Amino acid sequence: MLTKKMFLVRNGVSFGDFKVDSTFIEDSYTIMAWTNYMKNFEFTTPFLQNIEIIGVGEQSESKNKGGITVLVYPEGQQIVANTYNNVGFKIFNPALQPINAKKIQLITGKGERIQSNIQTNQLGQGRFGFFADPTETYFLKLQNTNGLWITKELEVKPHHGIGINIDNTAKDVVVLNPKRSKSILNNEKFSMAIYNHVNGNYVYRYEFNGDSGPISINRNQIPGGINTAVILDETMRPISQRMFFNRQNLKERVGSVNVSYCLNKAQDSLQIDMILPQGHQMANLSLSVLPAESNANFPDNSIASSFLIQPYLHKHIEGRYFFGGNKRSRDYQMDTRLLMERTERFDQYIRAGNAKNSTYKHEEDIAFNGKILDADLENEKQVSLFSQALGTVNFFELSTNKNFEGNLPLFEGDSIMISVLNHKGKLRKPKAELYFDDNNADTFDYTKWLSKAGRFKSGVSQLRMNESFNLTDGIISLDEVVVSERAKETTKFQITPEIQMRIIDKTTVKRYPSFTSYIRKLGFQTRLNRKAGGINVYVPDPPYLARVPVLIEGLPVDSGQLMSMPLSMVKSMVYNRYVTPHQGSFISLSLRSDYDGLYGRDKFTSIAVPKGFSRAQAYFAPNYPDYGSSLYQRYGAIWWESQFEIHSDVPYSITVPLNEQREVKVIIEGMSSNGFLYYTEQNCSPFETNYSSNQQE
Repeated sequence: MLTKKMFLVRNGVSFGDFKVDSTFIEDSYTIMAWTNYMKNFEFTTPFLQNIEIIGVGEQSESKNKGGITVLVYPEGQQIVANTYNNVGFKIFNPALQPINAKKIQLITGKGERIQSNIQTNQLGQGRFGFFADPTETYFLKLQNTNGLWITKELEVKPHHGIGINIDNTAKDVVVLNPKRSKSILNNEKFSMAIYNHVNGNYVYRYEFNGDSGPISINRNQIPGGINTAVILDETMRPISQRMFFNRQNLKERVGSVNVSYCLNKAQDSLQIDMILPQGHQMANLSLSVLPAESNANFPDNSIASSFLIQPYLHKHIEGRYFFGGNKRSRDYQMDTRLLMERTERFDQYIRAGNAKNSTYKHEEDIAFNGKILDADLENEKQVSLFSQALGTVNFFELSTNKNFEGNLPLFEGDSIMISVLNHKGKLRKPKAELYFDDNNADTFDYTKWLSKAGRFKSGVSQLRMNESFNLTDGIISLDEVVVSERAKETTKFQITPEIQMRIIDKTTVKRYPSFTSYIRKLGFQTRLNRKAGGINVYVPDPPYLARVPVLIEGLPVDSGQLMSMPLSMVKSMVYNRYVTPHQGSFISLSLRSDYDGLYGRDKFTSIAVPKGFSRAQAYFAPNYPDYGSSLYQRYGAIWWESQFEIHSDVPYSITVPLNEQREVKVIIEGMSSNGFLYYTEQNCSPFETNYSSNQQE
């Protein structure tokens, strides 16, 4: 492990970055992410993403020096004798690159042609079916790069037994069918079932005998996403398993973003407008703009793959490939890929039971415990704590031994402000101790996890150059890269569905000089309080207005101070604008450090946070030395916009400098607040003669 950070996750999404500098001397690394809760389940593998570092001068030699390689994956892990079998396979050249081939033949050892129109896709994967005769030997016959015909024997031999066959091509149903040798069911009882990894329960189970035929199940009765069909014996031991991806007709799991574009007046930049389909909720997305011929967008980086497929597989899946293009072809290719997956997790599922708790409240925020050494327990019952960075105010009960404990979202470099409340609500500065969970004392066995992680690495999907050239001629060291000062700061955070946080940056201060003008922009209303000589803050609560309490560092603010408060005094603001039966509206402010002495800070004890969440870091785009170089064309980035919000009512627009590009590739990925995934990939060719969109000023 080279480096480690802890990131805060909101609504299932987290983001940040690691610095890749001259200390990274290898060409391949793996990002590993997990939560503490996952450690309770050995079969719950972490998120793993293999990344390639461009700039290694020498290519590693291929491990395969013998020629074309054919890997065979029978459906259900075995070819069953005297019955029809589906078989998936992959073909690689001597450099372990996939071969896209057509007119592949399946022949017997006697030269008899069984099938002649087999083909593989760009990932090198194909599929064929045949009736397996246990007395025969079978071969695949194909042409190599020199046009010569070669044969490769199928090393998987037919055996007498039972397996499972899935027909996943129908629109409304999934068909389960046992494949078995003759008389295999005479003395034993078997059942077929579908179980789902996420739901943790059986979806369907059916006992069958020697006369049983195929079983059709409506897609809408099966959970969407990855499922496993399995044949079980009398002791519930799995005999044959097969993964499949279910696309429910009622609801798609992956959506698209509508993209339009046009040139600016100078024709040196491209305006890209993005909007969600009508009726879709707000989504947090990221956008990459790449040269059209770029190889930088590796398909196994897809968010759709990472969430819907990758967590359940033993190896990388080229997920982006299966979420675009012609729908019927896409579904068939994905089904072929899942047919080849070796599924060995049903035993672990049975041992673990299905009582897995899906609520992770105990790992939210940073846990702490403390003690108020000079507490007067007769008059003081509560402790007030808040984080300077977020301005979050929380109250915790004092126990009879003067201890307290709780959780807060805390960042590295943050401070906790502690004050004690008496029975009248008055605050005082206490003598306090505060202890945090030791995040460094992590005794988890990483080697066990990483041994499983090896199956995620795919040698055939790693970065390979199509032509030989000296990388050192076109690359400067990362320490010397000049960056552009145009990073976009994230200033808005959604803490709960009602509560938001705003970071007050310089741009906001220039636009709204006073605190009152800023909160009016957010939808609050202000009314003059002549008696107190200031203003009060309200929100609509039909048929009346509801008073909004305003706090600074956890203390109520008088109306006179609100009227004269400059916005530059505020560092961050947490607020709720909606009145509900369970939660009233409020505004909680955190001051900048240079205003520490202005209001009530002498009533708090400040304790630094030794280790908290890492803050999301801004992205800086490098200034590439040559926009026409092959290195830039194949691996450069024109623009990257992260963590922006779009809706279905008003388009979100960005303007991207073209950098001498005549055509660009736009990739958009992200997630809505309810977990709906989005993925869109589109080529933009604004200079084509048939392009008719209006040019923008």
